[in-house]
Amino acid sequence: MKKTRKNRKGFTLVEMLLSLAIICMIGGVIGGLCVSIANSFATTYNIDDSADYAMLYAKGFENSFLACTQGAGVKTNVWTWEVTNTKGISGPPLLQVTKPGTGTENVFTPRFIGTSSTPSKWRVIMFFCVEEKSNTTKSALIKYRIYMRDNYSNTSYIYRYDGSFWVPRFYERADLAGVKDSRKIEVDTGSKGMTEATMKDFCKDGGTINMKAYNAIKGDLQGIAPAGGGSASPVTYYTKIKYTWG
Repeated sequence: MKKTRKNRKGFTLVEMLLSLAIICMIGGVIGGLCVSIANSFATTYNIDDSADYAMLYAKGFENSFLACTQGAGVKTNVWTWEVTNTKGISGPPLLQVTKPGTGTENVFTPRFIGTSSTPSKWRVIMFFCVEEKSNTTKSALIKYRIYMRDNYSNTSYIYRYDGSFWVPRFYERADLAGVKDSRKIEVDTGSKGMTEATMKDFCKDGGTINMKAYNAIKGDLQGIAPAGGGSASPVTYYTKIKYTWG
């Protein structure tokens, strides 16, 4: 008897399962790549965005400070700078200056994403330091450090920016005016220092401290003893800086 073979069309079960496995593998690789690209884009965007805003705070402070120290005044005049509403709740963090006779005003008003009922895109805290100088030094060096954290992405990333600038001929001009002992640039030691308590509060999400965020900047802190033992580093950075005319 002669046997005839029928032409088979389509795939066997094994071939279909193998094809599905390959498709799933490729889909997984592409999906992971898309997630990685999206995360990379978000991180790059946040770095650029935080840098732009940090520059606004830095330049706003420098310009405001220099304008006051180079201008006129009387013996009782005191100016104070600080960033308020650091967590960006119901409005953006504001760099403000308190001027003699006119009260507190914004150095500038940043335009963050956010409304009166939602937090702003960024939370910002700014610390100040005055370089130790004697009254015989002609100029004074002001240092500042800015920390920024994204309120929306809920990540542990904290962006840090450092800067400094000279106040030209500060002590020389004070000496010429006969007020070298009373004209001062100094941090307000009654304000918050760059300490563990301050930064843990800055890293709070609601009532819970984001320990990953805190641990990311823990090495910058002052006023706490190092993990390996030894004495605590002295606090030199504070959230307020003031200028006294003298």
